[in-house]
Amino acid sequence: MDKELNSLLESILLLLIQMLKGFIMGVWHGLRKALQNKWYLTGIGITLVFSVICITEKAMVCRMIPETIPEWLQQGIYLMLLAAPVIYLFLIGQTGQKNYDKCFEDIGFKGKNGKFPKYAGSSKEGKKILLFFQSTIPLSEWRSSRERLETALDCSIIKIENGRNKRTVKLTTLPSDYKIPTMVKWSEEYRNEKNGVLTLGISALDPISFNLNRVPHVLVAGETGSGKSVILRCLLWQLIEQGARVYMIDFKGGVEFGKQYEQYGEVITERERALQVLELLVRENEYRLHIFRDLEVKNLDEYNKKTKQNLCRIGVFTDELAEMLDKKGVAKEEREIYEKIEGRLSTLARLSRATGINLFMGVQRPDANVLTGQIKNNIPVRISGRFADKTASEIVLGNTDAVNLPDIKGRFLYKVGNETIEFQSFYFDDETMLREVCVDQGEMLTEAPVYKAPVQKPGTGKAEADGSGRKGKKVTAVKTSGDIKNSYEDPFAGMNSQEIEEEMRRMDEEDLNLNFGDF
Repeated sequence: MDKELNSLLESILLLLIQMLKGFIMGVWHGLRKALQNKWYLTGIGITLVFSVICITEKAMVCRMIPETIPEWLQQGIYLMLLAAPVIYLFLIGQTGQKNYDKCFEDIGFKGKNGKFPKYAGSSKEGKKILLFFQSTIPLSEWRSSRERLETALDCSIIKIENGRNKRTVKLTTLPSDYKIPTMVKWSEEYRNEKNGVLTLGISALDPISFNLNRVPHVLVAGETGSGKSVILRCLLWQLIEQGARVYMIDFKGGVEFGKQYEQYGEVITERERALQVLELLVRENEYRLHIFRDLEVKNLDEYNKKTKQNLCRIGVFTDELAEMLDKKGVAKEEREIYEKIEGRLSTLARLSRATGINLFMGVQRPDANVLTGQIKNNIPVRISGRFADKTASEIVLGNTDAVNLPDIKGRFLYKVGNETIEFQSFYFDDETMLREVCVDQGEMLTEAPVYKAPVQKPGTGKAEADGSGRKGKKVTAVKTSGDIKNSYEDPFAGMNSQEIEEEMRRMDEEDLNLNFGDF
């Protein structure tokens, strides 16, 4: 008997605690809603007036309550009038829950326990509205039901994620009149004047752009017909207009980067030439790293501002990474060049974050054999079209959001850090949008000609330049232990990346440092 009584008391106590918790949560949600709505605030003001009157004019209020009703009920009515603001906030909070219950009921969205998600509050961030729900429904089910939820809640859902814990779901929404367009033609009005800032397309709110000085490399993944190549060409065009030097690697015979693009940069269709260019850029990167360290600058823009030079940004565009790196079925004697290309790309991905050498890589079917960890982990900007395969989405974005992307040509997901944003990429038409550009393209350090010290003829007092007829940009090695300066030819000429590192290490040991101040 005692056990049954204790069990009954525990049940009653738990019920009271749940009721109290529900009441407090209702008041809290009502307060948050009231702070965002002037009419609710007006209601709070009126109920506060009632409470003040109850305190200051208690006798008058008690006389207004009919004496025919029991005294305990009179006291209850008085306390309710006194607590009118709190009760009002609770009712506001509960109104929201009832509305959401109806929305979820209409589409049959409930957990295995038969309960609908419980409204846990909302907040505003500019035009975005954040909705919070307590639920036992898995996050994957929320995401797969996205279209049904948008219809029921009459809004556009930008993002679905967990809140503070696994049972809290946070919906980032926009009013239903904010929609992502299904076609956006590229226009010069979208071009950013700031060097290194590129625009991808339009989201439900704003244009999507990123800064290469902060996020230097880009991966674009998408199945055939998704618009992957169009994104790459649009980014390429923006770099061209900003005066960057561009290299376009296209092992499909130059189909994606046709002859029209040869006027803007080199279109590379041969593997041997691709390796030569990548080795040149690795060497260029070594030079730049040394100069940046010497001048204590962090990126290309800082260097150009500090030195008043015009060291160019360099963009390397690869339309299909698999054509470049996939070694399946390749003869053993040919694998060496594949591995060398992969090694140079890995080096640039790791070490050219600050030097203004940027990689833009497209891939149709992401594969761990093609998109190696060293390359992928050093590419901060990930852009993905729709994939039916969850694994492909995981490889590119680190989540499965690409599986639920609408099947609209040009529709992509953009991810930097933990944020994934849906957007419509620009439509870029080569025939009508390519044109002549007149920009100062800037310089590369590796293009500096070999410098030879002028030879003074006896008795003339004049120096005679070398017979190459080229403008003399020199590399000078300065011996720090003395005042004697000797001119040398480029100390890294003809070396690969590993040999350059060894040579720099040797020079450090001999107490030599390179001075690139004349570049």
